[in-house]
Amino acid sequence: MGLLKKNEEKPLGINWPNEPIKTLGVSFTYDQTLLYENNFREKLDNMKKLTNIWSSRGLSIYGKVTIIKSLLIPKLVYASSLLPTPASIIKQVNHIIYTFLWKGKDKVTRLSAINDFEGGGIKMIDIDSMIKALRLAWLNRIFNNNESTWKIYLMHLLKDVGGSFIFECNYEIKDLSITSIFYRELLQWWSEFRDLFSDEKNWISVVWNHKDIRINGKPVFYRTYYDSGICTVDDLLLNLNNIESFDIIRNKIKKVNFLTWTGLRHSIPSELKTVQYRFTRGNPSFKYNNVIFDITKKRSKDYYSLIISKKAQLPNNVQKLRQHFNLTDEELKVAFTLPHKIANEPYVKAFQYKILNSILYTNTKLFKIGYSEHDKCTFCNNESETLHHLFFNCPHSNLFWKHLEKYYFNLTKQLKVLSLQEIIIGITASSCPLLNYLILIGKVYIWDCRRKCVRPYIEGFILKIKTKYQIEKYIATKNNDLEAFYKKWTGNFPLLV
Repeated sequence: MGLLKKNEEKPLGINWPNEPIKTLGVSFTYDQTLLYENNFREKLDNMKKLTNIWSSRGLSIYGKVTIIKSLLIPKLVYASSLLPTPASIIKQVNHIIYTFLWKGKDKVTRLSAINDFEGGGIKMIDIDSMIKALRLAWLNRIFNNNESTWKIYLMHLLKDVGGSFIFECNYEIKDLSITSIFYRELLQWWSEFRDLFSDEKNWISVVWNHKDIRINGKPVFYRTYYDSGICTVDDLLLNLNNIESFDIIRNKIKKVNFLTWTGLRHSIPSELKTVQYRFTRGNPSFKYNNVIFDITKKRSKDYYSLIISKKAQLPNNVQKLRQHFNLTDEELKVAFTLPHKIANEPYVKAFQYKILNSILYTNTKLFKIGYSEHDKCTFCNNESETLHHLFFNCPHSNLFWKHLEKYYFNLTKQLKVLSLQEIIIGITASSCPLLNYLILIGKVYIWDCRRKCVRPYIEGFILKIKTKYQIEKYIATKNNDLEAFYKKWTGNFPLLV
């Protein structure tokens, strides 16, 4: 079975009677897994070929993330939005893109890599969340006014549970006899998404298809009652006895059965009888942070950003940064975003990212993994070459920073004595874009000297800065953006003219 044509919007609804295989919260049979895997084989092969081509380009971390988002992931988007994606495929895709990103094993946790810049991440794509967001975006199509063949098919599948009303119920997916894997995934992920982000759990008061309201061990949906406006626990008139409530309700519903009515009332758990939620039937949209999350207007990117906001984590190295420099949460955010505000070069941003995550391979790390005969500093050859020693404590590096302080004073007439924290993290207490940029380029320069086994000298650094100044000025002139250029460089660089 091949992929659907691009002008079709009909999800598959096929089921085979074999043992289930778990994937993303929904069960596949073994035959289904093989079938759906075949839809992705060629795409995986193309992704591998692309990574082989781009791996030789010497891209920075951010350059690779751009390639992953713009060239690799789009190969999956259309298929994953229409077809179930087996866990085995997701695992292979993650292996391909993360091996490409890190040139082998992961250097940081994936949950931190998918975080935004403020959270210490690189905005790496999360495949699981992307697939769920693509599927949840179908809610926009389901609840709009357009009539489509696939929507008629969906309403047919859901006719025994109230049609699209099921999305407003407190259901459990295992209670629904829906054979379509596509829609089972949609219902499962919608339930999880709504439970995680809604400020108010209004659907808990809905009687129909409720996972905790059961008769003969199953949730119930009575079409006659539903059509007559009975929807929530309040509508069952639990403040009255069975006879009094039945006398009222039989004026609303024709051919109502007393035993059916009484059985429904008695099936309500005691904890639900006191639930006080204002429920409005017709649209499963909800409030998140006191703002309406309107599913008729939201797209996959809106779902994705919310899912990631809960899933992403801070880097593991955050604890060490806090311990060494006593940073607050706000200072950490500034430290993580600083390179993106002061530098244009992706490799410079990536270099600072490696420092903050302690994934630069100094001699100390190389010695531990057997790639170096010793752990001594490349410059002084006296102490272990840790990040703090290499960039600050080493006498040669320390002398370099003294010269840079003098250089900065000659440029701006501002006296500044740099500390270890300001060298490693940057200046977070005040806005110093020029000095922060000089510090960042200074660290890049020291690292280049280390690789060449030469000591850092201020003269070489100044040549590097002059070159960058001229390049950025040329680009700003071409882009008619000299105002931003002078804002960064302060417009006061007599030594660079």
